[in-house]
Amino acid sequence: MGSLDEVPLRPRSLRPARPTATQEVPDDTPIPEQVWQRVPADELVTLVSLILVAHDVPDDRARMAAEALCHGDLTGSPETGVVDLSRIHLPALENGEVAPRAEPLMIADRGAAALIDYRRATGLWAVGDAMDRAVTRAGRFGVGLISMRGVGPFGRVGHHAARALPHGMIGLVMAAGGAEVGSGHPLGMAAPAGAYPEFVLDVDLGDASRNPQFAGFALLVDVLAGVLSGVADHENDTGLLVLAIAPTTLRSADGFYRAASALFGSMLGWEGGTPIRYPGWREAQYLEQCRALGVPLSAPVRRQLDSLAIGLGLPPLTSMG
Repeated sequence: MGSLDEVPLRPRSLRPARPTATQEVPDDTPIPEQVWQRVPADELVTLVSLILVAHDVPDDRARMAAEALCHGDLTGSPETGVVDLSRIHLPALENGEVAPRAEPLMIADRGAAALIDYRRATGLWAVGDAMDRAVTRAGRFGVGLISMRGVGPFGRVGHHAARALPHGMIGLVMAAGGAEVGSGHPLGMAAPAGAYPEFVLDVDLGDASRNPQFAGFALLVDVLAGVLSGVADHENDTGLLVLAIAPTTLRSADGFYRAASALFGSMLGWEGGTPIRYPGWREAQYLEQCRALGVPLSAPVRRQLDSLAIGLGLPPLTSMG
């Protein structure tokens, strides 16, 4: 390739540029997420945890709840992330809808399966706690099932399902009923993908339930999450099914991971210049970026968090970049 001096330059026109019509930009035009200020990921989770502790949530529960709440911001769905702290979770704690120190009540324990009433505990912690219990049972029996009720708002079910992944297990979470769920039917599933990023599905079957052809999927969630947990007659309660499966109790670890690699590898490709990826791939990339470069926060959310921090005598979040 020739040097820069060899590249012919186009002479600048001496004629005035043709005036172009300018479009007025409305005042409420959202700022692109790419230019939002970024804050350290761990600092964000720690601040949210301390805010919850200030609202009488125990330390260990507050950290789990903060991780669940920040999940959306860390995986590219900020509309379901920390923005809900002041909008949903703090009001629920302040008006008594959520009991921060409620102790779970074991209603039935059958070894591999159990039914638990969390007695209005914060769902951000309770659903994760139920998955941890399911994982423990799956380690003993190959499968662990927790049917639960009596929880407050719980965030994204995909995050709670993914708590099974560090244990090499498959996680499944679905919910029905309650004010937060409304007419929706959230379903989350997480599974090891062998040599590829983990599969994490997080969908709401509410729209499908309006289509007679797919209404059965919504009924499936209603039965497994609502009827099984006993909230079918309780409009203000939420029922959930939390399931963990230990695949290596049924087949060899090598065989399972080879099959998973083959399955998820076959999903990858290109179509019209656009990469084809399965759920969980882009979220994993976004999470890695947030850990390295910081978590982007919109200006209103940043101001709210800094205000809450100053109110507790804590420093505001650190800006990155």
